[in-house]
Amino acid sequence: MTVPTKWEAPTTARVTALRRYLAGRRLDAALIAEPHDVRYLSGFRGDDTMLLVGADPAETAGAEPGGTDAPGVIGLICTDSRYWAQVAEEVAGFDLEKTERLPDDAVAALRRELGETAALGFQGGHTIYADWRRLRRLHRGPLRDLGAAVVRQRMVKDEGELRLLAQAAAIVDEALELLVAEGLEGRTEAEVAWRLETLMHELGAEGPSFETIVAAGRRAALAHAIPGERRIERGELVLIDAGARFQGYCSDITRTFAVGTPGQRAREIYEIVLAAQLAGLAAARPGVDGRSVDAAARDVIESAGYGDAFGHGTGHGVGLQVHELPMLGKRRGDRLAVGMVHTVEPGIYLEGELGVRIEDTVVVTAAGCERLTCSTKELREVD
Repeated sequence: MTVPTKWEAPTTARVTALRRYLAGRRLDAALIAEPHDVRYLSGFRGDDTMLLVGADPAETAGAEPGGTDAPGVIGLICTDSRYWAQVAEEVAGFDLEKTERLPDDAVAALRRELGETAALGFQGGHTIYADWRRLRRLHRGPLRDLGAAVVRQRMVKDEGELRLLAQAAAIVDEALELLVAEGLEGRTEAEVAWRLETLMHELGAEGPSFETIVAAGRRAALAHAIPGERRIERGELVLIDAGARFQGYCSDITRTFAVGTPGQRAREIYEIVLAAQLAGLAAARPGVDGRSVDAAARDVIESAGYGDAFGHGTGHGVGLQVHELPMLGKRRGDRLAVGMVHTVEPGIYLEGELGVRIEDTVVVTAAGCERLTCSTKELREVD
């Protein structure tokens, strides 16, 4: 699969949406520093970079349609000499502001283009207190936190993003199949995790979406276990949670395997989790609150008497980050819409005994949701 080096069409649409958002909140510009948001809006993959995006005056209350009162800046990408050539290769629609000091030079560009009293939005969730104080000293105009404005904009994926997410999912699906075909018995958890990441690389991944989780036997009751040197034994369940990153976009899947023939209790727990996961998938559709998807999966586990053994949320968004909006949890849930990509991942964790989690990455469609990770979910007995 190939995509343009410069994402001209998608980034133009994304920046336009942000400019409208700024105008609607009477902000003159936004300073974007969170790396994933920088990449989303510009296509740039480097570090130590800020985007200065001006509001769209045509969207400002009272503006004359087709007027000429456009701000002097639509988009500047502010970065140092390490990245100037990279900007030329990757970025379209932004003018390069050459700098060796951030945010000093970015704020200087704001003053030059929009004046010293321009209302500036900044990313409070990405800004440490010391940086905020520095920004406050540099800029005389109003400062307002953008909150999760760009993250929320990222929730609905465009066609290009969906293609990249599907490829990331296909890579981890294939790598997982190759891994279990090699057998698990006698290998250490760490060895299995490393091998899976190697297979993903060989299949075209840039790297893993996150540190691969491999947990066998009683260690599978640790929902985010760190793979260790313990060897996998026959008769155990093995939980594997992994994802591939492809051209910046992530996938996320969990499968639980039986090494040899599982016991009756292990089978029963697995079937409960599978029923819960299928219920969550059936509930995921446009217009539904994420808490309803969580409830659909959680009710199955609670009805079976294991409610206390399922402590985390049922799902989270997946995109440029493996954990992003929307959220699908017991206490917090975002309303789903067509084009959103998220996981459905209930689990049961019995301390000192075993753990089972089954997870898919899915995309919300008009008809419900469609799986991007397609590995079988029947309890598989592997060597």
